[in-house]
Amino acid sequence: MAGRWTAGIGRWKKQMLSIGGAFLLFGIAMYQEYTDSSLSQGYLERGGYGEDSRRYDLIVDGAFGEPVTCTVDIGPVQYEEVMACNLMEELFGQLPERILGANGSLDQVRTDLNLVTSFDGTGIRAVWQSRDPEVVDSYGQITAEDIGPEGIQAVLAVTLTDGVYEKEGELTLRVCPAVHSEKEEKEEALRELIQMSDWEQPFQEQVILPKEYQGKKLRYRDAGASDYWILPVLGVALAVLFYGQEKTKEENKKKQRRQMLLLDYADVVYQLMVYIGAGLTVQKAWECITQGYEARKERHGGPVRPAYEEMAITLRQIQYGEPEGKAIDAFGRRCNLQPYMKLSSLLEQNRRTGTKNLQQLLEQEMTAAWEEQKHTARRLGEEAGTRLLIPLFLMLAVVMVIIMVPALLAVQ
Repeated sequence: MAGRWTAGIGRWKKQMLSIGGAFLLFGIAMYQEYTDSSLSQGYLERGGYGEDSRRYDLIVDGAFGEPVTCTVDIGPVQYEEVMACNLMEELFGQLPERILGANGSLDQVRTDLNLVTSFDGTGIRAVWQSRDPEVVDSYGQITAEDIGPEGIQAVLAVTLTDGVYEKEGELTLRVCPAVHSEKEEKEEALRELIQMSDWEQPFQEQVILPKEYQGKKLRYRDAGASDYWILPVLGVALAVLFYGQEKTKEENKKKQRRQMLLLDYADVVYQLMVYIGAGLTVQKAWECITQGYEARKERHGGPVRPAYEEMAITLRQIQYGEPEGKAIDAFGRRCNLQPYMKLSSLLEQNRRTGTKNLQQLLEQEMTAAWEEQKHTARRLGEEAGTRLLIPLFLMLAVVMVIIMVPALLAVQ
């Protein structure tokens, strides 16, 4: 019986732990909320100075024998009279500096003032009223037009209040003529000149613009018109890009030609070895290789092979009477690769000295050429694999955008 009871407890152990843990966390949370709440200590928190009233939803027990729900609004903290007066006095003393804006002092006001209406963290508000609205209005904007060098005096009245207590005061200032930069003065002079033409021709359908200013001829352009100077710049930029493109194409062609020459070298050496081993001379073997390439190209087409094209040129040079050694040496220089220059040197040495082991030398050269060809093919394969990574990364970026954009839009 005890064993069955133990087995039952073991079977439901996880469920019991889950339920017990949930009740334990519930008790801890309730205790924490009760001890941290101001209600448990019998008070409600007010908002700071100048903040809005705080609304509390309460459940009150004990008054009527059953819980009662009620909603109350608790106002923010209010200043005591002495504290409010001291604070307003301090803020009033700061006003001459706070409202200056871009001006140096209130004795020389040349641009609009920045009349502050509130002070952060204090709950104090400022209400402004101009005593001289024809000079400066209640928003701090200068309204006077004809201001002499001596300036015009004006008075701004301000009332500081926290909603209960108030402090009134006045600030005296002097509005002076605006100081324009050289550029602004030039703009104003030309504007007045053109405006004068408008006033002088009120009945004309077209306003004739002034031709001269202070003895200098004037030319006009629409400031909102398109700037067509960008077109020559774009033309030059395109020319540079096209030049770069042509250079890139040329370099790619040279690179492709070098690769094809390296890939065909082993095959050329192999065919020379076979034909010379069969008893043909170097010139005859050269002719057989060239004729075979031209026959294949005519019959099947396919890409042009630079190595065989250069061999065809060399054969024609020999047939037209150029010495064989000179033609083969020129073949190596036109190919401009170390293996081909070595092959032309080897054939030229055989022609001069009559080396008997030419076939053996060609076999050694062919073995080295096959190894070099395998290395070249492996390198080209690695380069192709690297280039294939670019579209893979682009596809990965597209997939990430497809996934992330809806998620970000959903969060917003």
